[in-house]
Amino acid sequence: MKPLLFMNIAINRYLMFMFFAFAVSLHTTAQYRPAGNDLWCMEFFDDVNGITIGGSGTIRQTSDGGLNWTDRTSGTLNTLKKTAILTDDNIVVVGTRGTILKTTDHGETWLSKSSGLNLDLYGISFGGRLSEVGIAVGDNGTILRSTDQGETWNSLTMDVNITKQVNYRSVALGSENNGVIVGQNGALLLTSNGGITWYNSPSIIPNVNFVFAIMVDENTAFATGENGMIIKTINMGESWETIATGVNNTLYRIRFADDQNAISVGTEGTILKTTDGGLSWANETSGISNNLNCLFVVDEQVSYTGGSDGIIMKTTDGGVSWFQQGGYYSPVSKFDRGELKLSVYPNPSNPNSVINYSVTELSFVTLKIYDLLGKEVELIVNEIHNTGSYSVIFDGTKLSSGMYFCKMMIQNDNGITAKTMKIILVK
Repeated sequence: MKPLLFMNIAINRYLMFMFFAFAVSLHTTAQYRPAGNDLWCMEFFDDVNGITIGGSGTIRQTSDGGLNWTDRTSGTLNTLKKTAILTDDNIVVVGTRGTILKTTDHGETWLSKSSGLNLDLYGISFGGRLSEVGIAVGDNGTILRSTDQGETWNSLTMDVNITKQVNYRSVALGSENNGVIVGQNGALLLTSNGGITWYNSPSIIPNVNFVFAIMVDENTAFATGENGMIIKTINMGESWETIATGVNNTLYRIRFADDQNAISVGTEGTILKTTDGGLSWANETSGISNNLNCLFVVDEQVSYTGGSDGIIMKTTDGGVSWFQQGGYYSPVSKFDRGELKLSVYPNPSNPNSVINYSVTELSFVTLKIYDLLGKEVELIVNEIHNTGSYSVIFDGTKLSSGMYFCKMMIQNDNGITAKTMKIILVK
């Protein structure tokens, strides 16, 4: 009888586990939701702190290199198109229907600024991180100028020789003086006085719809557009060179790590890479078909891109390989009330620490360690927990000194919840 009894107990436990796993799976499907709104711009302040914006007023921020993203309340449902970072605290955003938002507290709160119009805005740029002067551009020849870090904006009256009905898509200031605007039907304007006045480029420009411009220095600029178009100037628009890319997709962004290494992204998962200053481009494999609308290059190795359906991808090898990250989870109030806890002591660790955490109900718990580049370096916990407090050892013996992230993810009847904290390893 005893063997049969033990067998029945084992079977019951197995059935309970399978039922729990199935319930978690169902609830995961219902509760987990990717950042479904298309993303249109992504910027990072440093290696780990970044911001992305997009459809329906989406503003999300990360403080752990993209492992987790936190929703911010933008106060609008309009699509947000472009950010301009002035300082770590001051950020200005433009979007459709004349939307201009600004934060002065690192994105915690956002205030609407008057643009004086109801036309869509697509681009914004300032003459440097601490610059007072900014330019915003959009549909129907709209060019706005600010001289107080985006607090107030005034429309510019354009020269009679400049077509008024052009839809501008991007603006880039390379200094307090020099800048470029690009738009549909080959539109390309230049300024040399901080955007007070603009003039048509004297060079012959391909008649394509340009979507993005970037200035690498005061005289060097690139523009991207439809049909794989990339053009370059090294003399502030006096002449432009058309660069062959080998693709026909629209290129939405181009960003440089240094004067030689750059990445460009576009529709249908297009990712291009150059190692010779943009003279030639190699088509890298992204493994996805999503449109990639935004891009940020941290350095020669680390870059982020994002786009349709809220996808976020990261490379840590200079664009050779890309992996998806940045799962977005609905906030769970239990974390906010402090009922679920995650702590590390001592921190800094030298080289071992104790990770303490708590679980408020029957849950499947994973505890992982990531490096500064967002790569998983250790799986510590991966099992079902009952309600209670737990402790595990973080052994940093085999790891190099530096910053790491401990990420706890819990799945239960309330859905999926993730919490991350930093670990400093000193050896």
